[in-house]
Amino acid sequence: MATKKPTKKEIEQQKLIDTLKFTPRTYKISMWGYGGEKVMGTVSREVWDYCMDNSVDISEIAWSDEDTVRDEMDFDPDMMPFPPGSWYECDDIAHVNGVARNAGTLQITDEKDETVFEKSLDDLDGGEDSPEWSMGEEVYISQRDPDEIVFIGSSNEKGTFFEADIELKSPFDITKLTLHYDEVDGEEIVTGASYDGEDLDNWGGSTDGKSSDFTMCLVGEDGEWTRYEPEEKDWGHPEFGSSPSDWERSPTFKYNKHTPVHVGYYGATWRDFGTSSGSLYWNGTEFGDWEHGQFKPVTKVETWYGFNWDTASWDNQPVIPPDIICDDKKCGWIGKGEERITDDDYNDHCPECNGTEFTWIDYDADTAAGRKNRDKHSPGWNAAKTPDQAFPYVLGVKEPNEEEFTKAEITDELQDFFQDALGNKK
Repeated sequence: MATKKPTKKEIEQQKLIDTLKFTPRTYKISMWGYGGEKVMGTVSREVWDYCMDNSVDISEIAWSDEDTVRDEMDFDPDMMPFPPGSWYECDDIAHVNGVARNAGTLQITDEKDETVFEKSLDDLDGGEDSPEWSMGEEVYISQRDPDEIVFIGSSNEKGTFFEADIELKSPFDITKLTLHYDEVDGEEIVTGASYDGEDLDNWGGSTDGKSSDFTMCLVGEDGEWTRYEPEEKDWGHPEFGSSPSDWERSPTFKYNKHTPVHVGYYGATWRDFGTSSGSLYWNGTEFGDWEHGQFKPVTKVETWYGFNWDTASWDNQPVIPPDIICDDKKCGWIGKGEERITDDDYNDHCPECNGTEFTWIDYDADTAAGRKNRDKHSPGWNAAKTPDQAFPYVLGVKEPNEEEFTKAEITDELQDFFQDALGNKK
């Protein structure tokens, strides 16, 4: 005998019975994933022209204070698209904060902290067994008037963006949940939620910043626009150059015992809320870094290193030694990694014995093994012994000579092509 389908009245009566029997309880709603804060606002043409003429990097302005912009960058703070350090205030068109609809998850937990619903936001279609969607603002650059300047700024984050309590007086019904979102220039950001017509108060979350993006657009005809791309400002900083490979690196010197002799950039470690490592500039007196045309000393430098050859000219660079050894003891081939033969499965083979096991040669100037390998494979070019033999980062790009072209691993067809181009075909 077929089961009789309940009528609408019977369904409503059963819901009422369930509600009367129901013990009030609190569920929790969470939305997490990728998202962040995004704003869109208008900027005057005067500001656009000033920033273009002065090659203003608005990403730097976004994270700098007014004093830095005025005194160090030598810009007029009043001619920036937003108050320095407060990019989020240029928001007269849109301002949203939340999780991205295409990169977030909705989770509902009960009073025992057990999950009763969890699903990707992008998979929620608003139908049965799904929350409803409600769109708020919808703004696009292409909607703006021609010749208008639009600023767009965003802080991209990861974590939990929305957490709220749902005070239940009847059994939880996912279809009574509504998710609210805004669409800013094509990106849908979920900003809030309501249940059974009542807004849910977001009592917080926890996110970590991952990146940020800032730009301006000059709106043209037919919805087209020109992105803000000024020429990079030349602050007059010394050229950085190239850092050394292991085989040409000097030993590490302790700064409290030895200081560099030659002016330029060196690798260094220093104390700054922990140990930092990177490149610092030695001006002949102290280490520091260059910012907005100014040299800023760095204190608490611990160690430094440079090149073990005179970097005043690339002509002084020694011959690059081999960097890999075939592990087959019967073979013992020694060469460079790029000289190995790669098969269709991207496995590298020894050009002598076809083996596939290799060991990289250690040239660390701070270890006995590394110094021994330097003496063996690059005699006469071992690590510098004193600070005057350690040189700063080499400038420019090395031009390959005729011999290096001859040794390059290129096909015969390419060899002929280059010979024809040079008029030297045999």
